[in-house]
Amino acid sequence: MTTGKQAQAPAGNAALARLIARIADTKYFLGKHFAEWCSGAPTLESAVAAAAMAQDELGHARALYPLLRTLDPAAGPENEPETRTCFLNIAVLDWPFGGWADFVAANFLVDGAVTELFQAATSSSYEPLAGRSRKALQEEQMHARHAEPWVRKMAQQGGAVRAALEAALRRAWDDTLCWLGPAGEGDQLAVSGVLDAQPDELRARLLARIGPVLVGQGLTLPVRQKANGRWEPTEPLPWDRWDPATYRLAPASKVTALIGSKTGTSTEAS
Repeated sequence: MTTGKQAQAPAGNAALARLIARIADTKYFLGKHFAEWCSGAPTLESAVAAAAMAQDELGHARALYPLLRTLDPAAGPENEPETRTCFLNIAVLDWPFGGWADFVAANFLVDGAVTELFQAATSSSYEPLAGRSRKALQEEQMHARHAEPWVRKMAQQGGAVRAALEAALRRAWDDTLCWLGPAGEGDQLAVSGVLDAQPDELRARLLARIGPVLVGQGLTLPVRQKANGRWEPTEPLPWDRWDPATYRLAPASKVTALIGSKTGTSTEAS
């Protein structure tokens, strides 16, 4: 039976389908990259956590892709992860993790951004997304409990380990914050009740989640807390490189993209 909430999101709703694809694709690649570190994590405990989180992420993706088939059945192969040709994942996930610092940055920052979208969709006007979001959030709590201690541990270790963590977070920073959506008011997903907030508010929520950890460890990421308690970036985001069709940033240059994908290959926290 179709509920009233489902009726508010007709099949073919492009903005809704794009949102679901953004989340599903990001979860799919998080799962793949986490799985690649099941045997390469620096401790047995973190290897077990990597395996568990990989399973969670791929499960979240598998739960979301069927919604694309409902919203846009004409897309055919583009609705399946194995046959898609246009992915809307956060762009930093286009490359394998070069080191454990990239794993931690993805767990902390990238997965944190997806968690904010899930949280914003728990009362969505599109009930299939709301239900899946509520279920996913139960597992996201464990992911955060893994990420935050590792950020603190690597920051406190200092030296090359701390530098690698800062570099990994920097590489993911702009891609992740811009992936949450365009600046300004009038975002269709918020107006239609698919999400409960505009993108600027989603960014503020993410920064409120991660900012205290970053600032508390003295990491040099561009974030601060204002006098009114709200968290904000301290550097302009590169909206001139943002593509509204994909919610992704074009690389600043091909050289930068290649360097970013290869750095930090031997840095691990012991």
